[in-house]
Amino acid sequence: MRSLFHDVPIFAGLSETSLALLDAATQRTHYDDGELVLLEDEANGHVFFVVAGELRVFRTNLDGREQLLTRLEAGDVFNLPTAFLSPRRSPATVAAVGPATLLTVPPDDFVRIATETPDIALAVMRVLSAKLHHFTDLTHDLSLRSVRARLANFLIVEMGAGDPGRWTQEKIAAQIGTVREVVSRTLRAFAKEGLIAIHRHQITILDQDALEVLAEL
Repeated sequence: MRSLFHDVPIFAGLSETSLALLDAATQRTHYDDGELVLLEDEANGHVFFVVAGELRVFRTNLDGREQLLTRLEAGDVFNLPTAFLSPRRSPATVAAVGPATLLTVPPDDFVRIATETPDIALAVMRVLSAKLHHFTDLTHDLSLRSVRARLANFLIVEMGAGDPGRWTQEKIAAQIGTVREVVSRTLRAFAKEGLIAIHRHQITILDQDALEVLAEL
């Protein structure tokens, strides 16, 4: 029988035997639009894998203002580091954007399986290493680069990747460590300065040399 985790990228290439261990400990769960999956700081060490739909991960300050951290889509995993911590407390709030289907593994089961199964342990280490690399880069950028520089660098990289359409202003804000309002204001400034053009929510770079200089400031 086909594993529940067959299409989860972090487990690509794993043996059916290893995946069967995860299957045995996993529950498939469904969430409606806006329904909370995790609440910031709650005691919840479950590991979640997105099968279908989209989720938003965010934190809220005392004034109720939200900071979007990231968006999750099919194939993504979240709350994985929490399973290995004590106490196990969720670092952020996660809510469904439209209907979503997840695979949920209890923390004790996940840690046991990872401990006993080398190829799953290696997959977990790869995920955690990638997250550490991302947050190290983000910390560097937040400390040493302005929002204008971070956004300029983002535009250069993502426009070059050839798929700018998937990036909403909210997603861009999460990627560069700011809020949507600041991204919107900065994009308008770039357009006014002749660095980019914005038409029907599509961004075109007009002066890449100037953006590259700005990205280093």
